[in-house]
Amino acid sequence: MDNWSVTRFLVALSTIAFLASGCGGHEQSKADKAAMNAEFRNIDFRISNWTMGPASNGEKGLERLTRLYVLTTRKYADDLGDAEVNRRLSAVAEQVAPLCPPCVEILRREAEAR
Repeated sequence: MDNWSVTRFLVALSTIAFLASGCGGHEQSKADKAAMNAEFRNIDFRISNWTMGPASNGEKGLERLTRLYVLTTRKYADDLGDAEVNRRLSAVAEQVAPLCPPCVEILRREAEAR
């Protein structure tokens, strides 16, 4: 290999290393973490009210909240990590299971897609 080939190889290798260093290890600020937790608390509260409320609430509203929960887990997936996302999805599935089998299916499919 001549000097030019070695230089190009090292530049390419350095570029790949630089780009790869940006992957993973995302550090969330305290304000971002507080906002994320508030968003999850809000949805959890609404799901709890729905599941503890009168039976006439219906399945469609709970499905809507379930889909919102899934979207929120996708939004924060990088910050939470796969294990935490799956834990949260399982917890919500357990909570809604008696009232909304389609909701459980939505959550199960999301967990399997991870």
